[in-house]
Amino acid sequence: MLVKRSLGLGILTQLSTAALLPRQLAYAGNYAIANCGPANTALLHTLLDEIYTALLPAILDAESTHGPAFQAFFKDAENGAKVSNLLANITEGAPAFPPADEISNGAPAIFCLSRKGELSGRTSTGAPFDAFDRCGTRLAASSLTGTKIIAICPLFWTSPKLVTSPAAPSASNQPAANCLRLSRNQGQFQGTTSDRHGAADLVQYKVWVVLEELVHSYIYAAFGLGSHSNPLDIYDSNAAFALSAQDSLLNAPSYVLYVASIYGHCAAFPSSTGRELLDAAPDIAANQPTSETDPASFEPSVVQSIVLNIPGVS
Repeated sequence: MLVKRSLGLGILTQLSTAALLPRQLAYAGNYAIANCGPANTALLHTLLDEIYTALLPAILDAESTHGPAFQAFFKDAENGAKVSNLLANITEGAPAFPPADEISNGAPAIFCLSRKGELSGRTSTGAPFDAFDRCGTRLAASSLTGTKIIAICPLFWTSPKLVTSPAAPSASNQPAANCLRLSRNQGQFQGTTSDRHGAADLVQYKVWVVLEELVHSYIYAAFGLGSHSNPLDIYDSNAAFALSAQDSLLNAPSYVLYVASIYGHCAAFPSSTGRELLDAAPDIAANQPTSETDPASFEPSVVQSIVLNIPGVS
């Protein structure tokens, strides 16, 4: 069962309950998929099926808490139940944002955007926003914090850098070619800041983009923002490795790096002693997206109300 923290922020999503045209609304389990068209809806359905398959071994690994991937990205055995429960909620499409309405049971709902005006609203400070503005030229998808909405941007479909899904795991359990690699001293992940220390190769797939946005939704439903003013979005593998046990639970990319590593049978991870070679408390602000690099990060991030302007949805 999903544990929802009461934040007292009054961030209920305000959605129209107008009748939806069948061609615009489909379901993959409890997840609603809207405004995506037949081909893209089918692909999203496939990606959600693949996420389900990928999460099962990660849930078992998190329950054990002893695996090297879990130790690298979540540190503390006390996080095991929290990580496994959150991932299990995603496999079930648990109601993260009740009550249910005509769109969903409270599970995240995926909306494809193609232009301004389709999905707008106000933040918790009363500032107006249009979800399409968050797309810009760099963003493939965005979870609208405080709501059930996951917005899929045009770049998700058009970017040549986003492959649909990684290769299926090898029957011989050999690590995938794109697994994270260790530096020579084995104390941290190999790579540079430009490739986020190997993370860019590991997670360059549409399936992990969708997983990240689902994780963002369920993190907020379960834990809120913690002590932070914005959702954590730290993808650099060394920075994610250096996060505290508490912050690792709030960082959606930590879950994606973890699940992708388990799925790919990845075996090379720094030890806890290697973490001592990195900053004990990484500069979170320096590793967060900025308004210049990621339009979705503009302040404030919590959304108060949503208005849909898609035919059949008002």
